[in-house]
Amino acid sequence: MKRFSRLVSFVAGLWLVSCGSHYKNLEGHPIAASSALRFAPHFNKVLYRCVVDGRVVFKRFHLSGLLFFKSMEDGSTRAIFQNEMGFTFFDFGWDGNDSFQVNQIIPQLDKPALISTLRKDLNLLLMKNLDTSSEQIFSFQGQVLHRFQLSRGTAYYFEEKGGLQRIENWGKRKVTTILLSSQDRSGSMPDSVSFQHHKANFTIQLHRIEEHVD
Repeated sequence: MKRFSRLVSFVAGLWLVSCGSHYKNLEGHPIAASSALRFAPHFNKVLYRCVVDGRVVFKRFHLSGLLFFKSMEDGSTRAIFQNEMGFTFFDFGWDGNDSFQVNQIIPQLDKPALISTLRKDLNLLLMKNLDTSSEQIFSFQGQVLHRFQLSRGTAYYFEEKGGLQRIENWGKRKVTTILLSSQDRSGSMPDSVSFQHHKANFTIQLHRIEEHVD
């Protein structure tokens, strides 16, 4: 029985090492370190110029327009992607409890896998649907690394010099990297965002527009 217990412990240890093998040698950060949730964006409305580039088999695709984030009076949030003429590519929403819904989407984008990817992208950026009880904080190569367990995979938020620098989503391997520009303050939206999808073969570039948000 003791031999079986040792075997179970050994296998469990191997599983933990393999799951965390992409960030080895993490050192425990002091418990007093502040949660990454202080960076969760709070806004009334934010406008970005958005460019999407990708490839499906041998066919490339390109979309460009405006991505508009807005917090509604009822506590819900909207993310609307339109071209310069006002044609809507998609209109996503989250209610006050962060439950996601598709309000509108064009047929070319109405694919379950693509909607799931976009939802996860925006959840990670807006810090929605994070299991706050799962957060662990580490010191990694001069940065503060915040780890959250997702329903599928793991999210890493990298903090340096008092701001978020990037976000990574991992499964068995890296799925998405989100690069962030500097933020004016905790809780603000970054000036630019770059989504790099390592499995889905497309990128999203956001550049914030300060004027004429209405």
